Amino acid sequence: MKRYRLKMSICGVFLAIFVALEIFLCVWCFGANYKEFDNSARAEVALPDLSDGFVPQGLCEWPSGSGDEAVGYTVAVSGYYSKAPSRVYLLGGGKADFFTVEKDGKALTTHFGGIAAAENYLYLTSGNEILRIPLAEAAAAAKTGASVAVSGGLDAGMGLAFCSVAAGKLYVGEFYRAGNYETDESHHVEHAGEKNRALIYRYALADSAERIVESETPEAVFSVRGLVQGITVEGSEVFFSCSWGLADSTLERHEMPASPIGNIQVKGTDVPLYFFGKETLRASRSVPCMSEGIFLKEGRLFVLFESACNKYKNFVRRRIKQVMSLPPEFFA
Repeated sequence: MKRYRLKMSICGVFLAIFVALEIFLCVWCFGANYKEFDNSARAEVALPDLSDGFVPQGLCEWPSGSGDEAVGYTVAVSGYYSKAPSRVYLLGGGKADFFTVEKDGKALTTHFGGIAAAENYLYLTSGNEILRIPLAEAAAAAKTGASVAVSGGLDAGMGLAFCSVAAGKLYVGEFYRAGNYETDESHHVEHAGEKNRALIYRYALADSAERIVESETPEAVFSVRGLVQGITVEGSEVFFSCSWGLADSTLERHEMPASPIGNIQVKGTDVPLYFFGKETLRASRSVPCMSEGIFLKEGRLFVLFESACNKYKNFVRRRIKQVMSLPPEFFA
């Protein structure tokens, strides 16, 4: 009798654990509520090759009027494969063309976390480097899935996760998460009771075929929170895409800091240091997990998600297979 009761007790415990786990999984998978996002978001363009292993990371608008080969493209998406060269996709007008990148005779396999376009060039982050590719070359290579060879590149001296171009300025930044993606201690900045652990560099773009930027030392440095995956700047407004893993993403709208809080040394030079925090934050909105690159167009914020790729799709609560856009009122 005692053995029977013990067996029944053990079975009861396991049954309770099983039921609790089932309830948790149901709530996790089906209980996600993004009503404001769902009511505001608009699908813009489908993401290609997600089921083939492509992991999208960076997003930018493709400039109009950049050659006959580029007619119809609206966005560029950068990302990586686990067992193949990284790619840049040019999307729009029913097209999903791509090219790969070679440096020193080798195909690059880095994350390609950030991508931006301006004037005649496409800018791409690869490890610590900023690479520059002529738009015409990118469009021509994408027609056949060819590779573009790059030389040089600007070494920022830190791992680069995102980038953006605005008004002749290039913004590039690092990603911080405790334990997984640590940053140099010198990048940890305290101000007004807050502490950020990542930096963004701002460079003046060079109007030259020989140089990417006017100076390899940034003209300004910004201290920023962790988990930033994307940035876009328009006038005095700055938006951040922040995410990690299965947790909800956060889209933040900030006012550009008006004045520096001091200086910071970069490559032996004192550079003005600005701080993004509570004083600059104007709006913060929760959206589905795994938001990545972003850009602004005609007031709408375009957002890339990596949640529908093979690598993550079996674990996430919401799989987003398109580049989405959000109206200004979403951040009011």
